[in-house]
Amino acid sequence: MSAKQIAAAATVLQPYAGKPVSGPARWRSYWRHSANHLAALADQAIVSGTSFAALIMLGRWTDANQLGAYATAVSLLALLLAAQESLITRPYTIQMDHLSGAAEHAFSSLLLSVALSAAATCVLSAAALMLSAIDAHPRVAEITWALAAMTPFVLTREFARRFAFAHFKVFHVLLLDCAVAASNLVFLSWLSWTGSLSALTALTATGISCAIGSLGWLYVARREFAFRLGVLRTTLKASWGMGKWLLSGQIALQVQGYVAYWLTMVIAGAAITGIYAACMSIVSFANPMLFGLFNILTPKSVRAFRTEGGAGLRRQAALDALLLAALMSVFCVFVLLAGENVMGVVYPGAEYRGHGQILTVLALSALAGAIGAPASIALASAQHTRAVAGVMSFAAVLNVALVWALMTHWGFLGAAYAVLIAEAVGSLGRWIAFLALVPAMARVDSHGSR
Repeated sequence: MSAKQIAAAATVLQPYAGKPVSGPARWRSYWRHSANHLAALADQAIVSGTSFAALIMLGRWTDANQLGAYATAVSLLALLLAAQESLITRPYTIQMDHLSGAAEHAFSSLLLSVALSAAATCVLSAAALMLSAIDAHPRVAEITWALAAMTPFVLTREFARRFAFAHFKVFHVLLLDCAVAASNLVFLSWLSWTGSLSALTALTATGISCAIGSLGWLYVARREFAFRLGVLRTTLKASWGMGKWLLSGQIALQVQGYVAYWLTMVIAGAAITGIYAACMSIVSFANPMLFGLFNILTPKSVRAFRTEGGAGLRRQAALDALLLAALMSVFCVFVLLAGENVMGVVYPGAEYRGHGQILTVLALSALAGAIGAPASIALASAQHTRAVAGVMSFAAVLNVALVWALMTHWGFLGAAYAVLIAEAVGSLGRWIAFLALVPAMARVDSHGSR
């Protein structure tokens, strides 16, 4: 690579680029940017690896029923995390330079997260009481109580991660997630060794680990927040104005991702749901790479749009999509050639064998979704959140209809193809909306309005 090419690459990769840099400053910028990427990938590897370890332990030392119950409970937590990201953390990332008083704005966002946690805990507690009153299966009520108890700590831990990513403090996130992962793996290993591992105890271990991490982070990061309730109303108004559309889009995205779990639970029961969760866990080998990149795409897209307008945002989204497509294509080839063998090693039970075609189709659906992600993030960064919500809602409705129809006739394989079709349609729709709504000449002023 020539010196000119290196300089051009450094300028493109520089996330704070307001003007060209040269010499040692350019190399420092390039190194800082690369270090952030590597730290983000390492962090996501830790987060995804811990989740995967929990699935493996449940799959090997319990049964498919416990694995299915755990996967269903985790899907409910994912909905709550999606709500927090849509209503609080992503609006904070996009708007943090537009509202006065950085520390006051941060504190207001933290209060909103606490309020969401309290509301979710109350709803889950009421649901647990109702399940106990109607003599539902004891395991269902117990898991609901566990979700109610762990929700505040899980949401606070995730707020800490998104807050640090918004400020490009990737190594702070890495330290937090290392602490949570280490404690969680210790608890899970102890439960496995003592024969006490179940869906309920695995969720409890996750809640305790998140409590350790979130309380520690609150103490360490306390100086980054300034107590001022007067800013809360402004923050709430700004967050809701953007977040209501992000929320509908995120709910649609989560429905699209978890509808197969829910419909499988209704149609075929917990054991079949556990097998589907095992297949998805093999496909989730790509998650550390995907989510590690996703974690920093929003801040990068916001900076690109703010400094270079629509042309910069289009270029950033295209580069991100090409990178994700290349990486996921390699992963799909890996799943095609070795996915079934890997699943047989990870889950040695006979019920987990013979699902190679399903694994390949699910990997292709992950590829389709990854290609559309940069367009969705870019639309949100340009504050076209309504368009994101519309496309995702359509894809989610299509997904539900296809999964229900195809699973009824062709079982697991039909559900996998339904997910693939919906992901492909959704990604195409997001890119069409992005290219139509964000022209190359689009810019924002200092107040964030187009």
